[in-house]
Amino acid sequence: MNEVLEEILKTGFTKKLDGSPHKVIGQISEEEGSLIQKCMTEAKAIVSVEIGLAFGTSALYICETLRKNKNTKHYIIDPYQNFENSYGGIGLNNLKRAGYGDIIHFIEKPSHLGLAELELNKVIVDFAFIDGWHTFDHVMVDFFFVDKILRIGGTMILDDADWPAIEKVCSFISSNRSYEFIGGSSQRSSLGEKKNNGNETGISNKLKNMIGKNVSAAPKYGAMAFRKISHDERSWDHFIDFN
Repeated sequence: MNEVLEEILKTGFTKKLDGSPHKVIGQISEEEGSLIQKCMTEAKAIVSVEIGLAFGTSALYICETLRKNKNTKHYIIDPYQNFENSYGGIGLNNLKRAGYGDIIHFIEKPSHLGLAELELNKVIVDFAFIDGWHTFDHVMVDFFFVDKILRIGGTMILDDADWPAIEKVCSFISSNRSYEFIGGSSQRSSLGEKKNNGNETGISNKLKNMIGKNVSAAPKYGAMAFRKISHDERSWDHFIDFN
């Protein structure tokens, strides 16, 4: 494990650009980091994309895995990274401190614009991590555009899948698109623990059926991973309810 990531996980703090300590809020769990690396390894990921950088914890896991291969690239889309009242460039600085500056491509735009730009430039990715704005419509748009650039056999992970809005997107994916659920993280990020909206009743019936769990035993997942089976071949009027 790289030293910057280890520092964050052990202490809960990282460094500002001036070297002073800063508390890390909302980082992913170690279990989710392991899920990211497992999915990337199985997909033999060379090119990846991430929506939402924050302090860079997930990106450090991603880049650590990419570094095992040659000619790798990690695209990061985040319009708020350099805001002083937000993350103040700490996430990007952490990646550079860890020695990954040469494999990252930072896009300082809203995700719908950044992802459309990647599609326009014919970028194809093997792995995607979606952890941006957490409203249903924003996450659905992120999924839509990621699907456009994710290769068949590639994997995407949606973080905070236990949030009602994101769980709904996962239900849509499982009901309407050619993806298979391949694993989840039961541990929530610290951000997810704070913003659960009090919904502790378990995941929807659609998702329970998808993951092969009985109704009473199916857990919520802090993150859910899906493998792309085929390109979108639905008819123009296709719709399956995903409530």
